[in-house]
Amino acid sequence: MVELVRLMAMKRYELRAEFYTATWTQDPDSGGFEYVYDYDNPTRIKCTGGSVRPWQSIQDFEKVYQYRDYVELFSPTEIPLIGRVGKVKNKAGEVLWREDDGQDTLFDVFGCFPVNDLNGRPTDFRILLARVGVDDR
Repeated sequence: MVELVRLMAMKRYELRAEFYTATWTQDPDSGGFEYVYDYDNPTRIKCTGGSVRPWQSIQDFEKVYQYRDYVELFSPTEIPLIGRVGKVKNKAGEVLWREDDGQDTLFDVFGCFPVNDLNGRPTDFRILLARVGVDDR
């Protein structure tokens, strides 16, 4: 069984990412509430896996056409749902996802689920990320 787990872990790529915390603040001018992300003080997390696959993306044909990419990462670190992930880098330090204008792609945390071993202890956390739209930055 241990060999099977090692084989499954080898299929994932070693990655690094930055997690940006969010605070819920009120705009003094409009009175509306919004998330403000702290891009200056990221938390760096080690992770594995991750692939943007077009066949796992969702297309929305409402008022505005939206196409959202999803990334799946595995990390020993649990991250809160209120936040964003960016600068996903490979082992060589190269950023893997960039926008057409050259900026790093940002992802909203869509879910963070524990991956348990046979005894029920969490071994990893499965982190699902959804690409942030260019208008939502």
